[in-house]
Amino acid sequence: MFARVRSKLLVGLLCALVASSCSREPAPSESAPSARVELVVYAATSTRDAFQALEADYERSHAVDLVFNFGSSGDLAKQIVAARKAAVFLSAGEKELDEVAAAGLVVEGSRKPLLTNQLVVIEPSELASLFAKPFAPEQLADARVEHLSLAHVETVPAGRYAKQWLERVGVWSRVAERVVPGVDVRAALAAVESGAARAGIVYRTDAALSKRARIVFAVPLEQGPRIVYPLAVLADRPHEAQARAFAAWLATSDGLAAFEARGFLPLADSDRAK
Repeated sequence: MFARVRSKLLVGLLCALVASSCSREPAPSESAPSARVELVVYAATSTRDAFQALEADYERSHAVDLVFNFGSSGDLAKQIVAARKAAVFLSAGEKELDEVAAAGLVVEGSRKPLLTNQLVVIEPSELASLFAKPFAPEQLADARVEHLSLAHVETVPAGRYAKQWLERVGVWSRVAERVVPGVDVRAALAAVESGAARAGIVYRTDAALSKRARIVFAVPLEQGPRIVYPLAVLADRPHEAQARAFAAWLATSDGLAAFEARGFLPLADSDRAK
């Protein structure tokens, strides 16, 4: 009799313990981690190093995995319209973002000018200079400059900006046939680094990264074309709230720091300089 009572008491105690463990709220440390989301960012090649520098810090403080696709802005715009996979687009030119907006793929109110850059004339650092000081744009038409490396003037903003400057200083018609077009600004830089072209025109930010090309001349901001890197959140993509948050953060001092450290200028500073 006593044994049966004790057995029932043990069974009851075990049931109570099981019920308690099943109904107990998990402690904060036991809670499942917040689900991370993937944000696909399409960005101009010239911004690669800045984005890679800020990637880890942003991911540590946000439940986001950033996935980047770098390329010429013209090619990226076409990819966005065709595949519609990007959540955020940082273009090196307004024209390319206009194409995306014309397809109805820019979230209303999300477009903003973010950065600017500066054009520089470069030459291979391992070869003797062909240019006299002070530099004059007409020297690019010297017969010894057999090849002039630019990013493609039709599809890459850096090439389009370079052509605009050369037209403004009256040199384009004399050098056009010598232009070697690169698929993006880094390809234009590489052609000079290798010595395949004796001169080139790229962004200051790209030239600053090179040990095999030197800057001959920096085009004054007030004399060059207005260079604009516009940013936008793209429509019809999942996780729009996270995309908006990332785009907003890029415009803060923390977000801009990685770009400024690599020579980019906030657009407002450039406008004031003009």
